Amino acid sequence: MHSEEQIVELIQDKKFDQALSYLFENIEADPNEVTNYINAGTILSEANDIERAEKFFQKAITVNESHGGAYYSLANLYYNQQRFEEAVKLYQHALKRGLNDADTNFMLGMSFNELGAHTEALPYVMRASELNNEDVEIGFQYGLTLCQLEMFEEAVKQLEIVLAKDPKHVDALYNLGLAKYMKNEDPHEALTYFRKAVDIQPDHLLSGHAIKMFEQLAEEED
Repeated sequence: MHSEEQIVELIQDKKFDQALSYLFENIEADPNEVTNYINAGTILSEANDIERAEKFFQKAITVNESHGGAYYSLANLYYNQQRFEEAVKLYQHALKRGLNDADTNFMLGMSFNELGAHTEALPYVMRASELNNEDVEIGFQYGLTLCQLEMFEEAVKQLEIVLAKDPKHVDALYNLGLAKYMKNEDPHEALTYFRKAVDIQPDHLLSGHAIKMFEQLAEEED
């Protein structure tokens, strides 16, 4: 049997063929060890061998139906293939089997968001943010979900938290400008955020379009 440390080292060194070979030997020696199937599936999915990766993840679930990581790995595969409804079910299975961490909650929330089901997404992105409040992307997606649900007061607070951690987050600046405008209808204030975004990233198209539109609104108001 090859140790997991050996296999992880091979994966880190990008020696995928050798890592797979070791994993297949491990599976032959102990067909009931679920992590070997998951690791093999992960390597295959990174190599874009989706069909074989799917089979290994499905086999992992068959071998141990209570292993949250097996469901999570297959869910990620489906998420990356834009099979969001299937991903939702599998992330839910992972949560029920004890994988109640920030990543699983976040990915479940993102799957719901991809399906346009923002109300269903909200508790999961919120929970992910609670479990890992240092992660800027999780925080941003939580703020964005609040915007989608027109909960602009909460969105403003959340996007300000994101910008305190990463002042150059252009998408957060853009969405904060919009959220503030939806709250107080002040085009001048919104423009400050759009202009900041364009100063940081001149080709930020959404902010560029917003500047043209909101300059017109500001002129009409003045």
